[in-house]
Amino acid sequence: YLIPLIFLFSVTESKLYGIAIILYAIVPVIRLTNLGIRLVDPDVIEAANAFGMTPRQKLLKVQIPLALPNIMAGVNQTIMMSLAMVVIASLVSAPGLGVLVLRGIRNLELGVGLVSGLGIVILAVILDRVTKASLARINTAERQ
Repeated sequence: YLIPLIFLFSVTESKLYGIAIILYAIVPVIRLTNLGIRLVDPDVIEAANAFGMTPRQKLLKVQIPLALPNIMAGVNQTIMMSLAMVVIASLVSAPGLGVLVLRGIRNLELGVGLVSGLGIVILAVILDRVTKASLARINTAERQ
């Protein structure tokens, strides 16, 4: 995604690198959303049909809430893939923490590479915990 972006559009703007990273990382959330919706119990869908729900109402009020754990797993994986892509994107002059990791590797500056790599890992852990906590809050709100 990054190489065609550079060759076709000769861009160096960071927003376009962000778009390429999003296109790369969006696949898990799409696949897991699809899987979660398809795994909704057919009896629940049948009950929604019995209540006369339209397809849109079934999707928004039944299928998506029941598929939410799979959707949040997809969001979590998307975040992790995006953070992994940061260092790779720095190879083609994208700005960010990946540049510092790359500089640490190229110049054998252990401290710079270690601190910036640790920053990426800490960011990944924090975002992982936030997505899990938000799913737990949604699940407790639905139970009440």
